[in-house]
Amino acid sequence: MKKTAVLLLILIFSASLISQETPPEETTETTDTTSSALGDQIYQEITLEDFETTAYGDKDVSIRVTKDQKASIAIRDVFPAPVKGSKKYLGVKVYGRQGDYVTINFPEKLIIEKHCQSISMWVYGKKFSGELSLILQDADKQVHRLSFGKLNFLGWRKLTVKLTKSIRQEDKYLSQARQMGILKMTYNPSSRERLPSWNFFYVDNISAKVRDKYKDDQSDDW
Repeated sequence: MKKTAVLLLILIFSASLISQETPPEETTETTDTTSSALGDQIYQEITLEDFETTAYGDKDVSIRVTKDQKASIAIRDVFPAPVKGSKKYLGVKVYGRQGDYVTINFPEKLIIEKHCQSISMWVYGKKFSGELSLILQDADKQVHRLSFGKLNFLGWRKLTVKLTKSIRQEDKYLSQARQMGILKMTYNPSSRERLPSWNFFYVDNISAKVRDKYKDDQSDDW
């Protein structure tokens, strides 16, 4: 009996020595953190036009006239959008019908120098189902129409359009920064009646969600 107990102790001690001498098998896991780093980029919303200081008038609006259609714009200050610090906004009225094309030119191009994820603007709809768009010129000087949809709702809403990969905006060379610009706003009335009718809507605080552009900071001079 004693011999059996001694033998068991010897076996347990030997097993312990073997486990200590044999190092655990190492496992290596390679993680590509590029995707997560890109996803962690912090975007910020910048204001492109708040309509607080820029002068707008009928010289900045035009309409394709087929008979007696007309359009007018003016800066207003009654019941602005629910944006902090907003006191003024752009009022637009259009006497037209479906097929007419209203263009509102910005006195100065709205410049976007950083990488842009989306563009937003506050719009007050009055249940007219005309379509509102912004005309964007990308870094390759190509022009794109960003549709914000139909304005068949009542009250202020923040409308947003995400930019697709077809819109070029990255810098091609480190020493040559490129930019995009919003050139104008367009509106297409939706009335299918033979006679034109009045459409009204209001726009405030055009903004862009942006981040810094990726740059190659790794020097090859070594």
